[in-house]
Amino acid sequence: MSDAEVGRQFRAAWEQARSEWAAADPARCVAQAGCGLSPGGVSMPFFGRPHLVTHPDGDVSAGGAPAHVAVSILLLHYLLRADGTPPTGEWLAFRELPDGMFYAPSFAQRAEATLAQAFGAGSGSGDGLSRLRAAAAAAGGLPLELADAAFAFQALPRLTLAVLVWAGDDEFPAQASVVFDAAAGHYLPAEDLAVLGGLLARRLTSGVS
Repeated sequence: MSDAEVGRQFRAAWEQARSEWAAADPARCVAQAGCGLSPGGVSMPFFGRPHLVTHPDGDVSAGGAPAHVAVSILLLHYLLRADGTPPTGEWLAFRELPDGMFYAPSFAQRAEATLAQAFGAGSGSGDGLSRLRAAAAAAGGLPLELADAAFAFQALPRLTLAVLVWAGDDEFPAQASVVFDAAAGHYLPAEDLAVLGGLLARRLTSGVS
């Protein structure tokens, strides 16, 4: 797919989301999404960084600058889909999410294989798990007692995901998994959750050589 086609794809999804948001009741959406509502718009953290979503226009910004269109779509979809379901504390693999099987192969390649390559044994100078711990701490991750190293991330007020890494050795290759709270499907569709996991993987590996 060319850059122009990707741009058109984003543009169509963004315009559709903005149209639906313009027709939505922001007070109801905010209550179900766990966000705040002010005269300036909806305030919501995205991976800990404050974002503002205006109504009815659907403009999304962070620190006064427009958010990337992919982030804008995610935040609008989150507000539109949120139904108030509380987090469960139960982790599900991506393929176990509603419609997750359809996107699972590409998600495994784009997000999970990238993490395994960056933080597994033999992934460059130094200890891969130590570099994961440093990257996760910088991104606001909370350690979990899972795998060889694991961290949970609060992506949105009621949507949590986690990264699990098994370092591997001479006999077994490194593996990584991105798992989601079982309530995630109440807040974003599988396609958006795949984008969310990919964004997290990119953020964690951006400083890894």
